[in-house]
Amino acid sequence: MLARLETFISRALAAFCRHSSTQRAFSPLRACRITTRLPVLSASADSRTSASGTATVQTALHGKPMVVVYRVSPLEYRVGRRFVKVDTFAMVNLIAGRRVVTELIQDDLTPDAVAAETVSLLRDEGRASAMRDALAEVRARLGGPGGSRRAAQEILRTIKDTCEH
Repeated sequence: MLARLETFISRALAAFCRHSSTQRAFSPLRACRITTRLPVLSASADSRTSASGTATVQTALHGKPMVVVYRVSPLEYRVGRRFVKVDTFAMVNLIAGRRVVTELIQDDLTPDAVAAETVSLLRDEGRASAMRDALAEVRARLGGPGGSRRAAQEILRTIKDTCEH
């Protein structure tokens, strides 16, 4: 599995570097894969490609435009789609209640699609700015520090209300 992922990442980076607009838009071009120290490095990135999950929320908190990617086995996807009735999968989009970031799911997830979306975010400042604004709204919806305490208080309040009735 890891070897397939490494191959996919290599192909996506190669597609990014070959993209016709990349050479005109970026000099020098720096694309890298981050595997450690994510919070520190994510804060300095111009854009991100992120697997669907909590990493998208972390990226949103940094206000970084992103492309969300996710792929499972074809069988898992077919079975899961019968039970999961949502139009979007990324936690950021679910929190926003609308599609804020691009999602490349299953067959839409190709190296060329990742490259094209990333280049678009880097070249189209209007699109990137709109995404940053939407991510700021997501951050506001999440509230400031102390989210765990607020969640615990809400759970206790719900239990108390339930027990009183």
